[in-house]
Amino acid sequence: MKLRFVVLLGVALAACDSVGNSPQAQCEREADKDPAVVEVYTRTNGMYTFPYTQRDDLIQATRQAVMRCMRSKGLSPPGGVQPVVPR
Repeated sequence: MKLRFVVLLGVALAACDSVGNSPQAQCEREADKDPAVVEVYTRTNGMYTFPYTQRDDLIQATRQAVMRCMRSKGLSPPGGVQPVVPR
């Protein structure tokens, strides 16, 4: 019984570790170091949390940084528009 718990715990921890190391997760962590994102943090002086232009600028800069990182790794971003199927 105890061995089963230890094995199950090991499998669960391995699954959690692999999710955090996905290319998208790596790009999301690297986005905070992107110059455009750092510029928004610096320019807004802590006011980027309010739902105004500064927050929108931060969201857009972060999203673009993640997309650039994903493209540099040769990956496409998740989701998107499905191709139109002609009738």
